[in-house]
Amino acid sequence: MDIKKMLLSMAEQQADSVKSEMLSWIQSDDFEEELAEKMDKAVNIPFVKDEREKEFFRGVADLITDIVYGLAGGK
Repeated sequence: MDIKKMLLSMAEQQADSVKSEMLSWIQSDDFEEELAEKMDKAVNIPFVKDEREKEFFRGVADLITDIVYGLAGGK
């Protein structure tokens, strides 16, 4: 095996590993919760109680993470 093929193989293995870790992180409850909290802090929905906003943004975060997971190559 020549050096170019060896380096390409190593790079592909590393890229696959990073992709796998990224997809796991996107689907994690921690990421979803953090995303929901950031949206909740950034947006105030008039006439809606904070608890209802939190539930709403958690649902939106779940939807977003599912979409991003699919776009990033998840199933």
